[in-house]
Amino acid sequence: MKNVFFLFLITSSLRINAQSLSVPIESINLFKRYKLDEKYQITPFLKPPFLKADFNGDGINDVAVLVIETKSNKKGMIVFLGNKAGYVVFGAGKKVGKRGQDESDDLKWMDKWRIFSQRFAYETKFDNGDIAGTIKRKLPNKGISIWSVEDGEFNAGGIIYWNGRSWAWIHQGE
Repeated sequence: MKNVFFLFLITSSLRINAQSLSVPIESINLFKRYKLDEKYQITPFLKPPFLKADFNGDGINDVAVLVIETKSNKKGMIVFLGNKAGYVVFGAGKKVGKRGQDESDDLKWMDKWRIFSQRFAYETKFDNGDIAGTIKRKLPNKGISIWSVEDGEFNAGGIIYWNGRSWAWIHQGE
């Protein structure tokens, strides 16, 4: 019986240590403090397992972690705001994108993600479902670029960023 209990302790410890190695411990602590563990599970399904940058332009780094909504298995991310002002959820049951176009509450299509630090991005515009060109957009802050890959090439995705008033989405690709 002691051996079974000891094995359980080691296994539990390894799982906690593996999670803390892949995601900053302060993010795990915030995840628990906000009781997000009641609805989501931190699941680093992409590399890198987290992104750290000043996404909202307040001069303090924020941390984005990958999550799965436990009830629906929908994938997404939670951005913990470095100024202790809370968090925001994208995907994992919460809509991302522009209403009526490419909005989604499940980021299962996301194959890659990275910090987008360029000052300008090109948004794909559509007309009746056909690509109708691009519009150059200025980004006041760093964003989170997410995209899908098809045959090893960028297919479609977008950038989530803080525009100074709210979180916004720029669609890119098909």
